Amino acid sequence: MLAEVADVAEHAPVRRARITLARFLRHRGAMAGTVVVALLFLLAFAGPHLTPWSYSDIDYAALRQPPSAAHWWGTNGIGQDIFSQTVRGLQKSLLIGLAVAVSATTLAALVGAVAGYFGGRSERVLLFVVDLLLIFPSFLIISIISPRLRSGGWVAFVGLLAVFGWMISARVVRTLTISLKERQFVRAAQFMGVRPLTIVFRHILPSTASFLIIDATIAVGGAVMTETSLSYFGFGVQPPDVSLGTLIADGTPSAVTYPWIFFFPAVLLVVFVVAVNLVGDGLRDAIDPTSGAAGGRPLVRATQPPGDAVLDIRDLRVSFGPAPILRGVDLTVRRGEVLGVVGESGSGKSMTALAALGLLPAGASVTGSIGVVGEQVVGANRRTLGRLRGNRVAIIFQDSLSALTPVYRIGDQIAEAVRAHRDVDRATARRRAVELLALVGIPDPQVRAQAFPEEFSGGMRQRVMIAMAIANDPDLIIADEPTTALDVTVQAQILDVLRTAQRETGAALVLISHDLGVIARMADRVAVMYAGRIVEHATTAELFARPLMPYTLGLIGAVPRPDVGRRQNLVPIPGRPPGPREHTGCPFADRCPMVEPACREAEPELLGRDGHEVACRRAGEIAERALTPTEVYGIPATRPPVPARGGEPVLDVRGLVKTFPRDRGKVFKKRVGSVHAVDGVDLRIGRGETLALVGESGCGKSTTLFEILGRTAPRTGSIELLGRPVDGTWDKAGDVQLVFQDPHASLDPRLPVGDIVAEPMRARRASAKAIAARVPEVLRLVGLEPGHAGRFPHEFSGGQRQRIAIARALSVEPALLVLDEPVSALDVSVQAGVLNLLRDLKERLGLAYLFVTHDLAVVATIADRVSVMYLGRIVETGDVDAVFGAPGHPYTRALLSAVPIPDPAVERGRERILLTGEPPGAGTRPTGCRFRSRCPRYAELGRPDVCAAQDPALTGDARRQTACHFATPATT
Repeated sequence: MLAEVADVAEHAPVRRARITLARFLRHRGAMAGTVVVALLFLLAFAGPHLTPWSYSDIDYAALRQPPSAAHWWGTNGIGQDIFSQTVRGLQKSLLIGLAVAVSATTLAALVGAVAGYFGGRSERVLLFVVDLLLIFPSFLIISIISPRLRSGGWVAFVGLLAVFGWMISARVVRTLTISLKERQFVRAAQFMGVRPLTIVFRHILPSTASFLIIDATIAVGGAVMTETSLSYFGFGVQPPDVSLGTLIADGTPSAVTYPWIFFFPAVLLVVFVVAVNLVGDGLRDAIDPTSGAAGGRPLVRATQPPGDAVLDIRDLRVSFGPAPILRGVDLTVRRGEVLGVVGESGSGKSMTALAALGLLPAGASVTGSIGVVGEQVVGANRRTLGRLRGNRVAIIFQDSLSALTPVYRIGDQIAEAVRAHRDVDRATARRRAVELLALVGIPDPQVRAQAFPEEFSGGMRQRVMIAMAIANDPDLIIADEPTTALDVTVQAQILDVLRTAQRETGAALVLISHDLGVIARMADRVAVMYAGRIVEHATTAELFARPLMPYTLGLIGAVPRPDVGRRQNLVPIPGRPPGPREHTGCPFADRCPMVEPACREAEPELLGRDGHEVACRRAGEIAERALTPTEVYGIPATRPPVPARGGEPVLDVRGLVKTFPRDRGKVFKKRVGSVHAVDGVDLRIGRGETLALVGESGCGKSTTLFEILGRTAPRTGSIELLGRPVDGTWDKAGDVQLVFQDPHASLDPRLPVGDIVAEPMRARRASAKAIAARVPEVLRLVGLEPGHAGRFPHEFSGGQRQRIAIARALSVEPALLVLDEPVSALDVSVQAGVLNLLRDLKERLGLAYLFVTHDLAVVATIADRVSVMYLGRIVETGDVDAVFGAPGHPYTRALLSAVPIPDPAVERGRERILLTGEPPGAGTRPTGCRFRSRCPRYAELGRPDVCAAQDPALTGDARRQTACHFATPATT
């Protein structure tokens, strides 16, 4: 234990320096530049001792003498030794360049970071100074002052260059800082109570290091070149002293007739500037833990004939350099069929889709055959691919905001897709665009066609993407994670629209998703991918009922189900997927609980019968014994019941209100209203209890969370933590800790894990001894090794990074852990491990959780109580079993009906409530029930007046309370 403590606490900086040095030494360009710079310094400071001539000595017998034994580099017009003068000039230029670069870059970094991070008056004052200095003509001022400073003038010259050389860089650093301070790892440090200046020096400045290093190397060359220019005109280093600039200036008139006078100082100047830039590039890459490079190979044309299906892929192999991404993919999709493709991140799903459209990067090497409606894609020219894309085959991307051009109207973008493949005029194309918008369910399509993408919500933009995809009645639609970033209610609408689009066009659909519930609802057949290959392939009903590959069993067992609840034991798949490489045995062997020696000897082929194919040696045994996921992975099928907790409140929120001003105008802003983000929220969390806060995007969940985490008292309402009001008079950072959604963004990539975990303790002024003892302890607590403390975040998988974030939060033993969508960015196999960990930690440590999420299946698995939020208000709250078993509010019923269940037999027989429209705009505060515009019960009951006139209050018993005039009675 003591050895681990010493390794984590005392040697972390040394280890970090060694890692940086090792990266720098592996950079060939940096090493070459370092050697050159070292040789130049050696020449500059040892050179004067190698020759009998001083830079000021004159040999009257050798005027303009070419290089000789007496004068190695020749002499100038008055008989001075060029070698001695060049060495002296090199000394001055090295000192000037490095001194200016260090001073100017340091000043720019400090001023820019402080101005950008603190803002307010300090920013305005600093920017005024910057603007004032930019006004002055620096070249003119330096040229006036420098000649007047004879003795030691070059030192003043350095100061002048530094003073006038940092302003633009400071503005860039300020801009970077403004962006960085919104990053999650910086916000995490703020919530942990880390002092602002510590954040600036520990997180902000290291994250700007890449720019600062490049800026410094440019400043070195710039300072030397500026000195050269000034010296050329007689304003730089003053006689009798010399620099490379003065030597170049003296040698320029005779550069042709007496080239040695000009050649040697000019070459040294160029070599010095190039070498410094090489060193800067290497240093930039060395201090970045995630730096790396990849190569590629040219495209290899396929020779196999195309298939006769809508999509026919045969032995598709894609690699980037020596790294194989796809390793022999075979797929066939027929007209009108839906093929689901599932697998963890990096399995090759999206790469297969890009290959089918010929959209792979230029460095990809491709072999095999891809036939799309009879056309061969591999090796096809631009004209052939242009004829296919958007016409015979279309793709729907995950991020609709990035896929739509922000400066063009929606209708024009759809019309452009129509005219790209049809010979129609603009008016006909626009009419087609309006028809398509109506087909995908966008209200007022004639009006909304004139809107821009930013005026649409995420669900509406995804509808637009579907409209563009079916604009030319394609034969094949590839949907790459089309619902991943959407709320569950919007997801249900998009899947319904996708079905409608497929039915109207008769197209085949390839649906790529990590959500097995979506696949169970939509797909006819399923292909499971792992390590660039298909490892199982069957009809949807067969694959979910009788999976034969341990990997598939793990994926199915890892999915939380709202119809099972907290007794469900999720199945985490151990380890992480392998990187791109060739495999001698089964690529899943290192993670497989059923591995045997033969599995590592040869990779199994994809074999089977009756349409069910699997690449596994143990498939027959799994089928014969009808093994379940929990049996294969050796864990109990259910968790033992946990006694109910509660009692003493850890968090008590009453009547919380948060509004934001709504302004109009760009230059002269005028307040025209308020956005009621949180409008009277009550929450209570007991010790050892988990409360889930759920609702669609924009309902106010995150605003509520940040009000709770804030350090000042709310303007309206009250927040009590551990019985004490939050009023800004005490620091609660140690009692409440936050775990963010994205573990990649919330961990500073430039800090080793030990420093990340220790940061909350340092913010609490813990001793070095206490930190050294606690870091290994919490790493073990979350299932990591103490030896991992010296590694960087990018060296871990997504699930491991989230465990590091949890360890950081637990390091100060908080009473309440706030979890903001902690598993939504993770693969389902990794998500299961994190959820199991959170449940275990809660039972072991008695933690209280505020769990913010949009995933009701996760809520059913982990939460004791749930509060459903809509437009800033809690519309239903209570025990999870009571609320999910018999939801009283129509909104809760719609949310639950939209959650996909990974069981085709159950999923396709469920009643589904599709909400019409979207929530009112942020500036709208409806009277009466705020859900009535989308409420199916309100329409069924003939629009009763009470819903429009009276805002319903939460009523009910201790197990469930509902804010609805016509709530469904609770079951007994």
